[in-house]
Amino acid sequence: MENKIFEPFKVKDIVFMALLSAVALCTASVMAIVAHIYIYGLAQLVTAFQFAFFSAIALMKVRKVGTLFIFGLFTGLFELFMAPVMFISSVLTALLLECVVVIFFRTYKKSLVPVFIASTLIIPATMPFNLLYYRLFSKEMWDLFFASGFKMLSIVFIIGSIVVGSLGSLLGIKVSKELLKAGVLKQ
Repeated sequence: MENKIFEPFKVKDIVFMALLSAVALCTASVMAIVAHIYIYGLAQLVTAFQFAFFSAIALMKVRKVGTLFIFGLFTGLFELFMAPVMFISSVLTALLLECVVVIFFRTYKKSLVPVFIASTLIIPATMPFNLLYYRLFSKEMWDLFFASGFKMLSIVFIIGSIVVGSLGSLLGIKVSKELLKAGVLKQ
């Protein structure tokens, strides 16, 4: 039996990921409440749970390399209309996490560890890309976030987004296991 890393996607897999990414975006609308509070990491803190939860469910159902990238691409396409930096960071983060999974685990099928890591970091890992984007292309946004220096509260929000993402990922994996066991979610 050949051990394939990349497997083709079925139409139903792509439709499922599109639906989950749309639901993740809808539930992340709470970000609008904090959108104009310029503390770096706050937006990621309030959206980490939702994206980790729904990306974990996507990865549990469609356990193929590329699933997270497609999920990130779909969410990124919607985010493009809100802010280009969100599109760029979503797609690059998903691509980076897929590379990490391929290098260290080769697939999502053999263990829950790559599912947990990738879904946990789907939002926190966007932060370096956001920083780079602001520094290179948006002096106005850079100044809004960092004119008075790097706020210590940002460190709390960055760590908090990883913790909240972990909780969302764990819950998404647990819900997926139950749905798979009940036959509601089929791989």
